[in-house]
Amino acid sequence: MQFLVAQQQKNFLVTALSKYSSAVNNMEQTIMLPSLLQDIPMEDHDESKDAADSSHNMYECYILLKSIKNTVESTILPFEDLKLKINAGCDLENEDEANLEKRLYIHVKGLCTVLNTLTNKANTLTSRYKDRIGLSL
Repeated sequence: MQFLVAQQQKNFLVTALSKYSSAVNNMEQTIMLPSLLQDIPMEDHDESKDAADSSHNMYECYILLKSIKNTVESTILPFEDLKLKINAGCDLENEDEANLEKRLYIHVKGLCTVLNTLTNKANTLTSRYKDRIGLSL
């Protein structure tokens, strides 16, 4: 039973990573002039989003999505100091298996949620770019 759950989680994560990578590749192929995205807010004024999200323009979002894709695909984590602090705070020897499985599930679910959100952002950015230059169907 645990193998089946682990396999489903693995497939779910691989699917989320694949969708994100495809969305960003599509965004990169569609957006030939990223400089056109500067000074255009990511969110429309009528959409209710966080103030932090709405402060970014489409160009910043484009650069962020590309950067995250490069990090995900290369598996190079730029925050070595942060990793060391996190690893120092984790005492895996004293954890029981049920707690580790629960923590893994929480992290995989969180990662997939973030990847789905980023995928939606990449798709929205691509769509808005197409609308902006008159390529929408």
